[in-house]
Amino acid sequence: MARTPESAAVDFAESSLFTGRFSILALAACGVGFSLSGRLPAAIFSLAAAAVAAAARLWARHVLDGVNAALQAERSCVFPGEPCPLRVTLDNPKWLPLVWLTVRFPLEPGGALRPEHRWETVELPEGGVQKPYYEKNVSFLLGHQRMSYTSRLQAEHRGLLSFDRIRLLSGDGLCLCVREKEIPLPRPVTLAVFPRLVPVSTRWFLRNSWELETGARGFQDDRTVIRNVRAYQPGDNARSLNFRLMARGQGAMVNIYEKISPRRAAFLLDGASFAGLPPEDFESALEILGSLAAQLMEEEVAVSLLISRPAGRLEQFATCRDRLQLPAVLTLLAAADTAVSITADEILPRLRTLSGAFLICGDVRRLDAGTCALLERHRVPLLAWGNSLTPSCGSWT
Repeated sequence: MARTPESAAVDFAESSLFTGRFSILALAACGVGFSLSGRLPAAIFSLAAAAVAAAARLWARHVLDGVNAALQAERSCVFPGEPCPLRVTLDNPKWLPLVWLTVRFPLEPGGALRPEHRWETVELPEGGVQKPYYEKNVSFLLGHQRMSYTSRLQAEHRGLLSFDRIRLLSGDGLCLCVREKEIPLPRPVTLAVFPRLVPVSTRWFLRNSWELETGARGFQDDRTVIRNVRAYQPGDNARSLNFRLMARGQGAMVNIYEKISPRRAAFLLDGASFAGLPPEDFESALEILGSLAAQLMEEEVAVSLLISRPAGRLEQFATCRDRLQLPAVLTLLAAADTAVSITADEILPRLRTLSGAFLICGDVRRLDAGTCALLERHRVPLLAWGNSLTPSCGSWT
């Protein structure tokens, strides 16, 4: 395992008054005083206690020196209800053993990922608030030993968890003195819990998108392009019969034509417009949007997604043209929040055209004024979960 620079934030905690500097000096002074006054048993006890306290303090100070840690997610992208195993690797390159060791790393406050066992979650103060952490106790990491174990987390609901460091706690064998240290990870870990996929129908979307692009009603077969043929079945349109094959004596065969349908779609998600609505409305919108993207990808429609910028993240735009690119769109939905609105300055540089675009929002009264003007100018359809100033565009579910 590659060595990484140790964090400057090192906390050396004196677990009890017994291992404090002044306590050790006081015990040593008492031992010397007792020996000078001829009280040998008291002197031996005081000096032995001072030696134990000093050894515990010295052990705890250096027990985590050089210790490295790494995390590897076996599955970095999961859906609610699926397991998310994490492989934790610990390396102690020095001779001083770790009799006990506690591993901690942060969890999302909303609980998107939960440990398999309830007792593996602890609440720790951070920045004046209590934040959840995963905690695992490990015994006996000997000198020059590397060990690995698997932490089993369970995906509960949509969310995104990212961290680049891990906390380690250890100390002397008697637990008299404890040291806590943050160690940077060789590779930052990002775990995404995608929105739950629900059954959706794309018929409304395809019909409206086709009308916007060509002015025609609906989507239909292109009779100039035959994609395949199959045997005739009762109920098939007689105009689809392939008379040329029938003339050759190959039986009644029906032409399967290429579909004329939109080849691209763009969705705009304004998170701030959901701020005044129940959280269930925002989660419902994300579930439908993610399910639409997955279904349209299966129907060979390229999907673009632009969301209002999530707090603490730079990515807000993704495109999906095949199954391999679908996780990028779902990861954006996993990170979505209701902090800020989407603006016209964010829309125009990323979308060459607003043809085939749809806006997903909560209360339209919370939309940015510039965004409203831009979308109205391009006549972008709107699907609102809350108060809408325009007629409803329909439903996709």
